[in-house]
Amino acid sequence: MKRRVLYLTINPNRVSTTVPTEGWFRLLRDEGLEPVLVSHEIGAFHVWAGGQGIPAYHVPLPLPSKWRPLPFLSALWKLRQVVRRHRIELIHCNEQNCYPIGSYLARLTGLPIVVSVHFTMGRDFCSWTFGKRPPERMFFVSAGNLENCRPGVSGIVPEDRWRVLNNGLDLQHFKPDAGLRTQFRAKHGLGNDRVVGVACALRARKQLEHLVAAVEELPDDVRVVIAGGSVPDETNYSVKLLDEARRRLGSRLVLTGHLTDLRPFYNALDLFVNTSQEEACSISVLEAMACGCPVIGYASKSVDSQILPGGGEITPQDDIPALTSALQHWLDDPDRIARTRVTARQRVESAFDIRQNCELLWQEYNSILSTASPASARKKVFA
Repeated sequence: MKRRVLYLTINPNRVSTTVPTEGWFRLLRDEGLEPVLVSHEIGAFHVWAGGQGIPAYHVPLPLPSKWRPLPFLSALWKLRQVVRRHRIELIHCNEQNCYPIGSYLARLTGLPIVVSVHFTMGRDFCSWTFGKRPPERMFFVSAGNLENCRPGVSGIVPEDRWRVLNNGLDLQHFKPDAGLRTQFRAKHGLGNDRVVGVACALRARKQLEHLVAAVEELPDDVRVVIAGGSVPDETNYSVKLLDEARRRLGSRLVLTGHLTDLRPFYNALDLFVNTSQEEACSISVLEAMACGCPVIGYASKSVDSQILPGGGEITPQDDIPALTSALQHWLDDPDRIARTRVTARQRVESAFDIRQNCELLWQEYNSILSTASPASARKKVFA
């Protein structure tokens, strides 16, 4: 059965919120999904989708504004044209930030709308965003994500429309690989050193200064690798962070910048370290475990539900001495690391396989569209 779905995204990159979306596009097209993509900004994900033969449009997705209505109305009109051209049946907002314009489009066209929630939402945001037109489904990317959002969304979106749709990975792509481990370590001069690391954008809420402080207290043969780059609105933070990290760690610090393929990095680590303030369902944590790398660090509101049981250890939030102690204990016990490499992979296989994710999403699409009123929707959109 064909399902023509319009996806709205504000993420131009093939990381974070678009990782599961890419999986949907690859795997569900054989089931009948006919995706159409609208990107707020052109980037790697938009280019990839176009290269896969998926219709991809660049349309800014502004918030509604009483003071500057024309950009919003112009974008809404362009979106309506996309809906008509492709005879769209369902709108999927890939991030909650897309929902305001998505909900106007849904009302204009008479189509059902769903939303994926990737971050904690406050009460005021939920009331303003969802109060007038709740989505048919609200997909939370982890159970922890749902519970963190519960105070904000309760009574605004009916609870029977909530679903947990765990972020998913292609586990045939992310997997343990001794060859990649050897290559990465040789390239970056890591040798047989004990290596910890993290892959993320260099932004304040990731709190990478905690990682730097912890590694500084560890023996000199412990190296730290940071994979990631600065973001435009937090350049000052990243410059200060890296200057301080170089000063405190010297040659023990390895900076790779942004990596298009993180699999060699994950395989090269002994431990992946999470110091974030908040994660809804961290893709990098899942990728590390899928490559057989244990994860040590803070719960970050939902990371504990990702790694436990079997994927590593949770330490008290923002407690740097406790983090340091845990890293030391793990690094002093290579047998424990070896055992957890296996169970970390098993943890991801049990709950975060993109194929499970796709199956659940497809069931929800079919449920919504089987009870929708396609005749009335077509009358509004295609007349």
